[in-house]
Amino acid sequence: MATKNQTNSLALVDTSVPDIIKKLEEEIKKLAHITDTVYKTTGNLEGFGDIKKETLVGNLIRAYSIVLAKETAYNNAAESLGLEQYPAFEISGGNSEAWKEDITLRIAIIEHKDKLDKLKGFKDRMAKFLSEEDQKTILLREMQAFLGN
Repeated sequence: MATKNQTNSLALVDTSVPDIIKKLEEEIKKLAHITDTVYKTTGNLEGFGDIKKETLVGNLIRAYSIVLAKETAYNNAAESLGLEQYPAFEISGGNSEAWKEDITLRIAIIEHKDKLDKLKGFKDRMAKFLSEEDQKTILLREMQAFLGN
């Protein structure tokens, strides 16, 4: 009995080159939205640096711990001062929720980079097997879609 992964790989063996390329493009698009997402903050976190350049998930967890610790300290200080109303916590131009979203996004980018790179590599290698007729058909479809016909 074949496992799910074996079944998927066997299905590709019997599929035409244009269909395989199309499947690869669909998988690439699923991951591409991650890299196309816009950050909510500047990315420059006080006491840490630029999260957009960070490549280690552990460091990003530490960056978010900075945000959480400072927010907790801020709220405790306001309470200790007897303030019932006070400005919402903000650090480096963003609130803790914005930083959480940005750090989560950066982690997703890091975690999906390898998979995205492999999919793009497979697509490039697979494109070498396209027949001239397949290339012509794909080009005509792309032109037709572009012209709206």
